Amino acid sequence: MTTPSDTDLGAVFRAAVQGVFGGLFGWLLTCSFAGAIAMAATANGDEPNWSWALAWIWHLAVAGIALWGLLVVCIHAFCVSALINGTDRVLRVIVIAFSVQLTTSLIVTVIMDPETWVRALVVGLPLTLLAAAYLTASLVKQYRER
Repeated sequence: MTTPSDTDLGAVFRAAVQGVFGGLFGWLLTCSFAGAIAMAATANGDEPNWSWALAWIWHLAVAGIALWGLLVVCIHAFCVSALINGTDRVLRVIVIAFSVQLTTSLIVTVIMDPETWVRALVVGLPLTLLAAAYLTASLVKQYRER
């Protein structure tokens, strides 16, 4: 029995996430996951429910009302465009979308309930540092390939 190599799995992943349907689905899933993480981190004893998957929409709306959300929307538009039009660095785009949405969601939830900033920091900081480490390593690898 043969196992697919890393490049085969990468090609399958890229093919699945690129295109209109795959790109939008991957982006929506990423944003929903990031918003749900923020809600779980800052919940005050609330039971998780299906609305947590839609929390990212509310977070973007609040950020948009505060005007700094316009930058976030532009970053998300770039990510969706890159996924739909195709890119060699699909995982990088998904990590960027996840990091931006997680940060936005955590900021909005802390603004709404300032007592949750410690929990938001405990969850957000490790995930953000992990994403930053991946993005840095990815950019260094790309630079060395040139």
